[in-house]
Amino acid sequence: MRVLVAVAEIGQGVQLEEALNRAGFEARWDAAQAAGPAGGSFAPEVVILDADHLGKRLAAVAEAWRTHAAVPGVIAIGASAAAREHAPAARVTLLAPTASLATLGGALEDAAKLRLASGLRWPVLRAALGLPPADNEPATWAATVLHARRVELEIARSALRWHARSYATPTALLDQLRDERVLTVPELETAAHIDGTLTVQTLITLGPLDAAQTARLLWTLASMQAIELTPEVRDVATAPRRALDELRRHLRARADRLAHSTYYDVLELTPLADYPEIEAAYQLVGTRYAPRVLGRHDLADLAAIAAPTWQLVEKARSVLVDDAARGRYTDWLRAHLPELVTTWAIDAKAIAAASEAFARGQRALGAGDVHRAMSELAAACRHHPGHPEYEANLGWARFRVQVAGGKEPIAAATAERRAVEDLLLGRKPWPRALVALAMLCAAAGDADAARWHLHGALAADPTLPAAQQLAQRLGLRRQS
Repeated sequence: MRVLVAVAEIGQGVQLEEALNRAGFEARWDAAQAAGPAGGSFAPEVVILDADHLGKRLAAVAEAWRTHAAVPGVIAIGASAAAREHAPAARVTLLAPTASLATLGGALEDAAKLRLASGLRWPVLRAALGLPPADNEPATWAATVLHARRVELEIARSALRWHARSYATPTALLDQLRDERVLTVPELETAAHIDGTLTVQTLITLGPLDAAQTARLLWTLASMQAIELTPEVRDVATAPRRALDELRRHLRARADRLAHSTYYDVLELTPLADYPEIEAAYQLVGTRYAPRVLGRHDLADLAAIAAPTWQLVEKARSVLVDDAARGRYTDWLRAHLPELVTTWAIDAKAIAAASEAFARGQRALGAGDVHRAMSELAAACRHHPGHPEYEANLGWARFRVQVAGGKEPIAAATAERRAVEDLLLGRKPWPRALVALAMLCAAAGDADAARWHLHGALAADPTLPAAQQLAQRLGLRRQS
């Protein structure tokens, strides 16, 4: 086995070279290649990197070697904290400088065996199949896919292991493979599940191909660039992808938002809320975060926070609807409120003042007095900062005032839209806030986003007059 010892320190490099050559490897030390491939005629099957020397550059250098024409396996040697920190991201086996020769030899053997699983690229695919280099074009596809059906399973599994929780999204090349009739009927049926909303680990289980053949197929398609594997939803070109992407962002934001908060923040209501209001809030939160909703989506790495998210909702409801438990919780809040972060556990006078100012602001908007509306809505937000409906409608009024003052409409609407979108992340659906956001999207020239948010508003409150009127203007079709 040809081994390149790409370490910078002369003592360590010479020592490794001599020890490996005595053990039967064809080893060569080259400090000039410690920071990445630098030419030369030696084509290594495995490269040993110096993780202590490279530190945070380890991942980039490892990837540079994996894209080298020789397609070598990569391992690293190091003992520093930086080496241990960056080795996982570099996807390398990290050995201590004091590792025995037997341990080092075993790591080299494993790296050489799996070197052709190091990346999802066309040249690596061809090399793994024992096929000569060729362009990724229709004339080569049939033979490549045929050989890939019989590739050693461990190669496909090892290559996909790093992408188990990545979403698989089809590219135009997958359609070309269908048109060229390169795939079998079971492969086509399996590929039909690939829509950008399912992860590799989910697709492997769906069939009709068995898990082994599905792994080979996904490895092949990804290496051919017929599908893309990404840790996040790759784009929102379809409604299912958009819904999944939005839900993932909501889950992340909600976990951050509710850290060190109160049960009132969990349900997004004030301490003045009575039983019907608590139940209504609970139901509305459930339309986004309940298990029956989240269970319809492949949440990948966020699946672990779905259950705790809903358990907190259930706990908040159980406490707030029970008079005795709510009383004890109120006593606890009085003692601990300075330690908490809250939008909703505020003084009753502030709640009333904010509600009255918001109502005046809405009336001013209806009358076309945008300056008065902005003033009143700003007052509502001062009394109750962070309230989604108050803040979103203030954004709409502020946009109207800016346009009246001569500001370019699309730029003004885009800035306000971003602020409102960030504000609504991690919350339950707020219909009137979503209407304001839909109007900002429409003003920014994004009619699709306006219809998307408007649909969310109508799903939460089908009777909302402003939403119904805007739906007519935008030509939104109601969904059952």
